[in-house]
Amino acid sequence: MSREGNLAGWLLDGAARHNVGARVALREGERAWTYDELTDHVTRLSAGLRSLKLARGERVLVLMRDTLEAAAAILAVIHAGAVAVPVSELATADDVQDYVLHAGAVIAIVDDGHARVVDAIRTVTPDLREVVCVGATLPSCQDFAQLCAASTPGAATPMDSGDACLLLYSAGSGPGELRAVPHTRTSIATAFDSFATTFLSMTDADRVLSVARLSTAYGLGAGLFMPLAARAESLLFPEQPHSEPLLAALVTYRTTILFATPSVYAQLAHDAETKQLDRPLGASTALRAAVAGAEGMPEQLIPRIRAVLGTEVVVGYGLTEIFQFALAGRSDDPGARPGVCGKPLAGVQVRLVDDDGDPVEVDEIGTLQLQCGSLFKGYWGGVNDPGTGEVMLRSDGWFTTRDRFMVDSAGFYHHCGRVDDLFKVGGKWVSPSEVENALSAHEAVWEAAVIGAADDEGLIKPLAFVVTNVGHEGDAKLEAELKAFVKSSLSPYKYPRWIEFVETLPRGPGGKLLRFKLRPKKGTRRSETGHSDS
Repeated sequence: MSREGNLAGWLLDGAARHNVGARVALREGERAWTYDELTDHVTRLSAGLRSLKLARGERVLVLMRDTLEAAAAILAVIHAGAVAVPVSELATADDVQDYVLHAGAVIAIVDDGHARVVDAIRTVTPDLREVVCVGATLPSCQDFAQLCAASTPGAATPMDSGDACLLLYSAGSGPGELRAVPHTRTSIATAFDSFATTFLSMTDADRVLSVARLSTAYGLGAGLFMPLAARAESLLFPEQPHSEPLLAALVTYRTTILFATPSVYAQLAHDAETKQLDRPLGASTALRAAVAGAEGMPEQLIPRIRAVLGTEVVVGYGLTEIFQFALAGRSDDPGARPGVCGKPLAGVQVRLVDDDGDPVEVDEIGTLQLQCGSLFKGYWGGVNDPGTGEVMLRSDGWFTTRDRFMVDSAGFYHHCGRVDDLFKVGGKWVSPSEVENALSAHEAVWEAAVIGAADDEGLIKPLAFVVTNVGHEGDAKLEAELKAFVKSSLSPYKYPRWIEFVETLPRGPGGKLLRFKLRPKKGTRRSETGHSDS
């Protein structure tokens, strides 16, 4: 064991070794902490947590907005030899209760906006011994600032580089299905080498802005761990991203790397057009990389980002289980088509297999399997069985994802939807994202989501939920027009048999489309042409 085996010790000691203590590490609005100040906050809070009898390997829930204190809290838990469990700031009391019980959290660190949520569940989470709060107003909470002030900074708890220090709940988690992914210093360092260093060429000259949340692998890596490992600056963005403050921050902060979701880029493009802004991410800024992740990139959005925002975009596919992108590429890579997910990153091996586990041919849809140095060892099984949760790792070390892809003859990977989302029509696979992209290419459609639904004979056919653009009416005439439009661009069996016009589509905190929350209207959905409809 060593301090270098401790992720927080590795990150902070690296800054000290390179004599960058006086440089800014993290910003949040008008606030800024240098590497020395960050180290002081982290080591003091780490000592304070240990004074609360936090033991090596115990879990600490972190429920906070993306502030300087949230960053310090995550690092301090790890510095103390414990396991940080950051969860979404949008979590309900029921969600938090489930997380606390599943992780077996003994301490929760919160901000004043979440103190009452955690306090409300104390009676049903008896193992939760302490709640530490920034700006504590409840007598049952420890005050964050006072705990730090009363503590003497110390060294990081020695750990093996393969010891779990982080527990992240993956995007596949849902009611009754919590999937917690443990990560280690080794997995984070490997992801940094592959994605930040080799692919993005991140250095200490970079100024990083990530609007992805610190409760996600994408946001935690992009906004905290990877910039610190590169000894760069990172701007935290506590508020939900809106175009005006985001564009202002890009200019004021002289951002060189932006991490966001496709939904955020779409909103930026929409608002830039509305306000007649001239290519606000273009050559007049310091931006050298605009990265899009955490959800699928609509094919038609790439030209809009290029023309309206004035930048190319890095499109990638990542997952919590490897803490980084597995596939990535720039929108202007030679041979790349809009919306593709690029090619495997350095150190990441991928393959596509059919339902029997056999490799598929070029231009055929298969399930993605992968192998890399940042791959987790297995899901957290819960406090009563921490080491034997469902794993989905093959005996040969390959991980089977829930995503289907197609690889073209040039080696580019095309995402074809989740395994759960794909469905067959007449024995043929239908990718919801493919139909959604076709619908979204119509001028009357703002966004669309597609699921499989049973007709009156129990056969599965595509059902589309459509949000119309301003100035267009969702009526029978438009429904017929959209069906014909999709038929003209895709194989006829893929067109939506039914279209429901809705005000919004369900999305998660990071903007990810939640198809599992879509529910068709009650009633019989008749097949338009009987059995031959497939």
